[in-house]
Amino acid sequence: MSRYVFFLLIVFLAGCGYTPIAHHTKEVFGDRIFVEVKIDVRDPKNSVTLKDEVSKAIFKKLHTTISDKEDSNAVIEIILKNISFSPLAENTIGFSTFYQCKTEIEFKYTNKATQKTRIFTKEGYYNFALGDISVITDSIRMEAINKAVLNTLDSFISQIGIDIS
Repeated sequence: MSRYVFFLLIVFLAGCGYTPIAHHTKEVFGDRIFVEVKIDVRDPKNSVTLKDEVSKAIFKKLHTTISDKEDSNAVIEIILKNISFSPLAENTIGFSTFYQCKTEIEFKYTNKATQKTRIFTKEGYYNFALGDISVITDSIRMEAINKAVLNTLDSFISQIGIDIS
């Protein structure tokens, strides 16, 4: 029975012309993208790591090339507006052991062919547990920020795909 349902699902999706959002988004961005991350003076280490993570994610999700600004079809400017950590749970002693990292990012997307610029402000979240240590170390903080930023990037890519489809 499950093969039959799977077959019908494939036929339905193929018949209705379904294409993933990433396909539409890649059409907008083109084959070459330049990613610019505005460095936050208060947190320069995270801004550099952020650019690397975003570049890898764009390459992985859209199968595009990260290129120089002059050679690109599109420019994505990323500004890290806000980072916050909120405790979500405490242990029996009263120390916070579960947190949420929230990032607010402004994406400024420019299509070089049409010279059209769009600006989106997106929020991303990442929940994490500290376990027994109850202290947010630099490595835990960076990992949480990176994961929240990647969550934000997914939202941005989806927004671009929805706007053009």
